[in-house]
Amino acid sequence: MKHQLFEATETQGTIYNLIPGKLYVFQIQAHTKVGPGHKALCEQVMPIWSAPPPADNVFPTEVAHTSTSIRIRFRKNYFSNMYGPVNAFAVIVAEDDTVPSNHLDLPSWHDVQEYSSWPPYQATEAFYPFNATIIEDFTIGAEDCSSNSGRKYCNGPLKPGTVYKIKIRAFTTSEKFTDTVYSYTISTDPDNTALYLGIFMPLVLLVLLVVIVVYLKHRRLGPFSATKKTSNTHNNGKEDTLSIAESELITSRPIKLKDFSEHFRIMSADSDFRFSEEFELLKHVGRDKPCNAADLPVNRPKNRFTNILPYDHSRVKLLPTDDEDGSDFINSNYIPGYNSPREFIVTQGPLHSTRDDFWRMAWEQNSRAIVMLTRCIEKGREKCDHYWPYDTQPSFYGDIQVTILNESQYPDWTIAEFKVMRGDQSRIVRHFHFTTWPDFGVPEPPKTLVKFVRAFRERCSPDSNKPIIVHCSAGVGRSGTFIALDRILQRIIKYESVDIFGIVYEMRRERVWMVQNEQQYICIHECLLCVLEGKEDLMDSPRLEMHDNQGFEDDEGIAESGI
Repeated sequence: MKHQLFEATETQGTIYNLIPGKLYVFQIQAHTKVGPGHKALCEQVMPIWSAPPPADNVFPTEVAHTSTSIRIRFRKNYFSNMYGPVNAFAVIVAEDDTVPSNHLDLPSWHDVQEYSSWPPYQATEAFYPFNATIIEDFTIGAEDCSSNSGRKYCNGPLKPGTVYKIKIRAFTTSEKFTDTVYSYTISTDPDNTALYLGIFMPLVLLVLLVVIVVYLKHRRLGPFSATKKTSNTHNNGKEDTLSIAESELITSRPIKLKDFSEHFRIMSADSDFRFSEEFELLKHVGRDKPCNAADLPVNRPKNRFTNILPYDHSRVKLLPTDDEDGSDFINSNYIPGYNSPREFIVTQGPLHSTRDDFWRMAWEQNSRAIVMLTRCIEKGREKCDHYWPYDTQPSFYGDIQVTILNESQYPDWTIAEFKVMRGDQSRIVRHFHFTTWPDFGVPEPPKTLVKFVRAFRERCSPDSNKPIIVHCSAGVGRSGTFIALDRILQRIIKYESVDIFGIVYEMRRERVWMVQNEQQYICIHECLLCVLEGKEDLMDSPRLEMHDNQGFEDDEGIAESGI
């Protein structure tokens, strides 16, 4: 948040140090002896005027290779956002790196086939991979380009036994770009097909002969019993390879509180490299779970994002109405908390078409608290329907009536009390709305989130029969971060260790992408460090104070639907 004061005689002024590519909302308010006047609002996106500068001496690194492909790894922080956010990346491959490659329109894989030594070419269309991680593994040579699909770029196979160099190009706009330096030389394997055939074919024939002999022998001796092989076939009869892989994952990484500060320092070293590695271990957790109900044609329009669907085993089921197909569906899952395995219900930000179902769920589940972690509109896009009344007049949502009883506003959140009625029954529901959490980002400073969680817990005591509803926009990133921190702050009162990795692992078993990105994962650690070091009670920074002429800087994050 930025602010600047102007004299009453000034009719124009300049605000400095704004960031290119950011959307700013400016509030201008005049003050007199009588008091403040109405606020005038205007929005402005700062123009991007330069290409993204790369960090010093960064380049992609090799992960693996075959005779026709090379797998590389590169990171989001290879390029700075000081001149505007990086919105796309491209992979450039060269056998002969002496040929200039600093122009926009590079040759494609098809174009370089006529050369004996391939000049630099662009392997892919520009793309943005960093939606759920800051590390990208990309395989060069993974596509079959024999047929002309009409695309300009195709990621065709590499030549066996050949040395290549690779670099990454980043764009702030379609015409503003910079490149990393080339990588070290990376060689593909030689083509040993003929050699392998010469060695292995006799072995194959020998094994086949042994199998035939054993079969004939057993046939003479009579039938024999075979050990049954079991597999998980709940996914439409297909063996569950993800479950097998997941069973081999580490599910817990507890850290003693007395060691946490040093642990955080180690994890943060080298641009958070160890955080990146640890977060990658969570990538496939829960992804084998079926989402059949959400994918039914009658239910698809009820999902805000097509790739954020509730797992069947943990989804919240509404009471069916009049045998209507899909009437029991809402994009929600039960999530374990510190006090009970179904302490929370995590859901997407209601659509206008699903807000009646949202209130039906709140009533049927006997919920007495709703935690909202998004604004209704962010970056000019709807993230959540305004599902509660705009004023003190009651509003109906289906057969449920909601009335605002009172509302208290704080710099970073609002707490309201709703009277919720159905027929002649009524309940009080508290609404906790955090208003300064950027989509796909994290609150700054971390203590702001710590204070919000504490304010929530002071007013909401645990009750296993009254689950707490938590939502952001998609109901995964910000919601998961909030619940993880709530669990941690309760645990450290009684115990001397904490297991952030295990908490996120457990949540991802119940709902997809809980704690959606690495930045949010690190934020949980930062919040705990803030508490352990006693920094949450220090004087608020100027960002939390109220000022005239405030310019609200929008976040840099990618929308949750872009996973």
